[in-house]
Amino acid sequence: MKGWMGRILIIDLTHSAVTTEPLDPGIAQQFLGGRGLGARLLWDLVGPEVDPLSPENVLIIATGPMTATGFQTSNRFSVSTKSPLSGTVLDANSGGYWGMRFKRAGYDALIIKGRAPKPAYIEITEEGVSLHDATHLWGKRVEETSQALGQDKNKRNVLCIGPAGENLVRFAAIMNDATRAAARGGPGAVMGSKNLKAIVVEGDLRVEMDDKERFRFVQYEATKMLKANPITSQAFPEFGTAVMMNIINALGGDDIICALGGDDIVSGNQGNDRAFGGGGADEMRGNAGDDILRGRAGDDLLYGQAGNDTLDGGADTDTCRGGTGVDNATACETNVGVP
Repeated sequence: MKGWMGRILIIDLTHSAVTTEPLDPGIAQQFLGGRGLGARLLWDLVGPEVDPLSPENVLIIATGPMTATGFQTSNRFSVSTKSPLSGTVLDANSGGYWGMRFKRAGYDALIIKGRAPKPAYIEITEEGVSLHDATHLWGKRVEETSQALGQDKNKRNVLCIGPAGENLVRFAAIMNDATRAAARGGPGAVMGSKNLKAIVVEGDLRVEMDDKERFRFVQYEATKMLKANPITSQAFPEFGTAVMMNIINALGGDDIICALGGDDIVSGNQGNDRAFGGGGADEMRGNAGDDILRGRAGDDLLYGQAGNDTLDGGADTDTCRGGTGVDNATACETNVGVP
């Protein structure tokens, strides 16, 4: 099939078993993209009675037909599982290079079943798949784990969890390429419940296209549009997703931000000081704030070692709204009725 690699990788951690099965073309086309494919696979494999943190839950990572083609924003991948935070379907996605390398290793989706008897990590290449002991990595933070496993930008890419996932914090993220996050619904806790510390990928296979010349033309036209838009050409690269908060809030799409008093707090309408760290964009972009965002000074808070009381709702609203540097929207969920 053009646009797909045509294979699903299945790893049973309980029995250290690795198998593959062909991707059903009908399902791939009917449930388009990584999110659609992951949701359908989850529907087939997990029932409503399954505990999200039990071995019976599955962790699914899926890509779409555009992944690894070079098209703008197409390197994202989706994570699907049963959420330990909500008890229902979880869909989280992340960018970076990991999704592209996973697909270039020869697979469209990964299904992880069971629970490893001890901490483990998976290595996936064009040549094969192997499971390794990760006892020496358990307890390490994301950046340290990524370095230990050879993270190398777009050549060798590491997806892993930190202490929050290991300790089953219900909103723990799965991180890839050291700084990218698939976080919605707590997939890191599901990964930790399986004693799975990391998944490393390498691959250089190419995705086949039906009409490569037309694809490149459309890609060129899309690039022009993105460069012409100040949001996509300047704001996103400079400030990231937070710049969208005022737009989303204006459309009534973010109840949490509305409850906190509007989008000014997050997106920067009162000046970037409150939104991006008290010292303006410098803190957000790397002078003081990189430590918090990327996990040097802030990993304790982000990953649960600064006391689960704070993470589980023991902190008051003032603390959640910025006194500690924890992400405002995530930290304040406990104060607006999220379990």
